[in-house]
Amino acid sequence: MDEASRPGGLLAELGEHRSFLRQQHGFQEMQITRSINAEGNVLLVVETRWQDDNSLVEYETREPNVMSIVNKYPELIVRDSLQVLDMEAVRAEAARSVDVATQVSERLALPLLVPLGVLAFALLVIYGLSRIYLEVSNDVATPLAAGISVGVLAIAWYLSSRPSIAAWQVASISVAAAALLTGGALFAVIEGDEGEAKGGTPVAGASPTAQPSPGAPGAGIAVIMKDNLFEPTELTVKAGEAVRMNLTNDGVAVHNMRIAGADGNYNTDDDAVSDPEIVNAGGTAVVNWTAPGTPGEVKFQCDFHVSVGMVGTITVE
Repeated sequence: MDEASRPGGLLAELGEHRSFLRQQHGFQEMQITRSINAEGNVLLVVETRWQDDNSLVEYETREPNVMSIVNKYPELIVRDSLQVLDMEAVRAEAARSVDVATQVSERLALPLLVPLGVLAFALLVIYGLSRIYLEVSNDVATPLAAGISVGVLAIAWYLSSRPSIAAWQVASISVAAAALLTGGALFAVIEGDEGEAKGGTPVAGASPTAQPSPGAPGAGIAVIMKDNLFEPTELTVKAGEAVRMNLTNDGVAVHNMRIAGADGNYNTDDDAVSDPEIVNAGGTAVVNWTAPGTPGEVKFQCDFHVSVGMVGTITVE
């Protein structure tokens, strides 16, 4: 017994084996009992308990197990004294009836709850990700999708690389994923509502901008932007006059208004551009512009729809 009890000996290895057994499917408990005998041989009993016959058979037919560990110490075992017994626990009728009720509940509940749970999680994934992708810009959506894909692969690798995994680990992963999707979807919904309240649906790639008031009735020139034309397309102003254009986007696409500079060309420093430069559907904007001091014609356009003829002319008198 002294040799079996030394550090790294038989009893120490059996104690370490208990930690291994806790990771095995169907394992319930392990007990090590030895007889109190000051002199002579010592009776050592190692008992493992399992949930069902299949779990026990699977354990006995693979190594390491108690038998393989004990066989590593033949010098400690009295010859022909090693025995292996498989026994079935006898349960009381009350415990048996509870077990039967549990089995019936599992057989009825699991076939219903598992598909419903999987369906609910799938719907959450579809809805949550779609809301999130609608609210983020293209520059963010691509790396976000790549990160989610890598995360899914990492979780799949973690689960598949372990022959048995505790239920709490699966539950923790599911709860964490559901919480992240729910939080992201709620954030996206709130951001979308705030964007609509500020005027129009935000455009992917452009941050929502507060739309300025077009001013009091009669202050400035009212210009309607439709898909894809200005109303009116021809305006008349006086030479040297400070003009305010009050723009309203009545279309479904984004628009703006750019008035060519003194050189008659667009995209130069002296262009006059609507504020904001991107006017979402239903939004408003203004262009503050001073007409040239000499009569002539000045052109204006929508930067997003020049190719379809969304242009106009200002006559300076």
